[in-house]
Amino acid sequence: GLSIIGVQQIDRVVEVVEESLKGNTVKILGQKKSAGKKLGGASLSLPKVRRNPLIEIIPINTGCLNQCTYCKTKHARGELGSYPPEEI
Repeated sequence: GLSIIGVQQIDRVVEVVEESLKGNTVKILGQKKSAGKKLGGASLSLPKVRRNPLIEIIPINTGCLNQCTYCKTKHARGELGSYPPEEI
């Protein structure tokens, strides 16, 4: 079967691949929210590949503010959401 996940579900990619290998079709799209707070998406604990060991990028949020009329990022990444301070 054909499986598809949205960019906000990247933290579930292993689960989706495992189910796909079993022959199951998985479709997970949209944003995960709880009590109005955005859940899921890229984790800050994922390993990062750096070309320059002297430079570090510290993300504090994900998504966008939906202000650019020409841009499709808002459809791909979803609303702006902050990472919890303890993860930063």
